[in-house]
Amino acid sequence: MLSELNLAIVGHANVGKTSLLRTLTQDSQFGTISNKPGTTRHVEAITFSLAEQKKIIFYDTPGLEDSIALYDYINDLSRDNAKLDGVDKLNLFLASPEAEHQFEQEAKVIRQLLKSDAALYVIDVREPILDKYHDELAILADGDKPILALFNYTSSSSPYEADWKMLLARIGIHAIVRFDAIFPSIEGEYRLYQSLSLLIEPAKNILALWQERIVQQRIERDQRAKLIIAEALVDVTAYNETVKDNMPQMVKLMQDKVRGREQQAINELLSLYHFSIQQESSENISLTEGRFDSDLFNKEALKLIGIHLGKGVFSGAAIGAGVDLAVGGITLGSAALIGATIGGLTQTAKHYGSRIMQKLSGYNKMTIDDTIICFLSLRLLQLKTNLNLRGHANALPIILTKLDEATWKKGKLPKPLQIARAHPNWSSLNSQKNKKQDQQRQEVLENVANELE
Repeated sequence: MLSELNLAIVGHANVGKTSLLRTLTQDSQFGTISNKPGTTRHVEAITFSLAEQKKIIFYDTPGLEDSIALYDYINDLSRDNAKLDGVDKLNLFLASPEAEHQFEQEAKVIRQLLKSDAALYVIDVREPILDKYHDELAILADGDKPILALFNYTSSSSPYEADWKMLLARIGIHAIVRFDAIFPSIEGEYRLYQSLSLLIEPAKNILALWQERIVQQRIERDQRAKLIIAEALVDVTAYNETVKDNMPQMVKLMQDKVRGREQQAINELLSLYHFSIQQESSENISLTEGRFDSDLFNKEALKLIGIHLGKGVFSGAAIGAGVDLAVGGITLGSAALIGATIGGLTQTAKHYGSRIMQKLSGYNKMTIDDTIICFLSLRLLQLKTNLNLRGHANALPIILTKLDEATWKKGKLPKPLQIARAHPNWSSLNSQKNKKQDQQRQEVLENVANELE
């Protein structure tokens, strides 16, 4: 059995070889992607160490740009020796001067093919079959390596798929898998590695370990993403400010702090999924350069996502500012009006604590409204869902769609978050020392994360 599997990603220029590797390795920064031909000029390797001291190494190779001329050149070189097999012909070419000059890029591909255990031949299935594809397939087949043909960009319907299958069969390549590097599916990825396992029998163990790694990564990443969101929600829910004068200034301060905390969560999610923070979008609730361009406190944005607006959420001190004025069914304003004495105030303070005393002294303790917190949760949940399904070669905008998350759309916090209201020391947004290691806080975080299922 192999201890190291070397896979060469080969094909014509601009068929999506680097895009495929970005998706398979979950690395949006690997290589360079461009519509210009010949973007990849050198062989680039990415190595993954697996359990049992196994390795899998992917090689991104340059595009085969001039296969027609190369095919003729190789045949001319071997014309006087009919006994040469395919590998002999390729080695003869690699030893020739033109392997360092006219066909330098093609020589890099062939060298890597001969050193690899197998090749993934990437096909842009949207392209019609041209003579150059006939010739490059014939050249690759001479390498005597197992070749798995991968139909890329299958999310777009193509009239050429049957023609490609016929051409591959004539060359002797019958192992084909459909896998879209931009819009990948878990099932497509599973079929890809299953096909490789059948094609390269000695690599079964390595490919099984690689698949186990991918599945475990998905589970761990999803759990970490939920904790990132839960941490942000607890921070915002537990956050409060005490204000007596200059209410508008405090409103702006609180809004800015919450926006900043949302941005922190967005950045953490993008980093967790290995996506660039510079992803762009132009939708109503969209991600532009790493942040939502539709404001968290925007009334129209709330309507777009289907959240029910609470009374007074956008009036007065609102900010999504819930100022809890009710105690025992009597508003604090009413308590003051019915003539509380100094002695009465003392008893009130003993019973209800500093919050009532602050109110009776003209102070308000302001918190973020439940509706805003529910809106924040939906935005982050939508981003998580999008990133879970997104291919790392996808340069299209991150578009957030409506979710059917009934509990969060009601504008009412689930019980675990309601507990956080009473613990301002749990929030990193508060000025007092934050007790992030509090055991109860950790339990609430885990419970909130579970609610995000």
